[in-house]
Amino acid sequence: MRRSHPIFLVLLFLICFFPLLLVGQHVDPAVHQVEGHHDSLIFELLEWVEFIVDLVGIAILIVGFVKGILVFLKWELDNLRGGDIYDDILALRSTLGWYIILSLDFLIISDILHSVIKPEFNDLINLGIIVVLRTSIGYFLGRELMELRHAEQEDKRRHEAALQQEKTDLQ
Repeated sequence: MRRSHPIFLVLLFLICFFPLLLVGQHVDPAVHQVEGHHDSLIFELLEWVEFIVDLVGIAILIVGFVKGILVFLKWELDNLRGGDIYDDILALRSTLGWYIILSLDFLIISDILHSVIKPEFNDLINLGIIVVLRTSIGYFLGRELMELRHAEQEDKRRHEAALQQEKTDLQ
């Protein structure tokens, strides 16, 4: 039997039961709080979850940045010694791109949580714009990364074919 992923269960719970918590409650848009002690605890918990998801997204960006800088500096030192780093830079761009895409996914989740916690019309419009922009960036960056990966695989195939040809020529 296949086991469900815990994050999936939490999201399913929020999607199914969160609207039920709002039924019969008065939302005061001025202070963004729901009357009732239990409901305000739920909103506080969601605010913490939003904050943590934001931190995870930002941490992923920082890890990618630091890793990229360290690799770039190493390659620059190699380049000063006369090495060719063009292929290495393409690989670095690919790696950094995946960090950016993963980070954007977490930041979109955070924006969605924010719209659940503070559902104001202006916030929903901003959320829509942010999600469209981040999704577009992720889509086009993902396409570029797939093209880079395809080009790397093609170069590798050509290199292996050339090595194979050299072996057959030597025999």
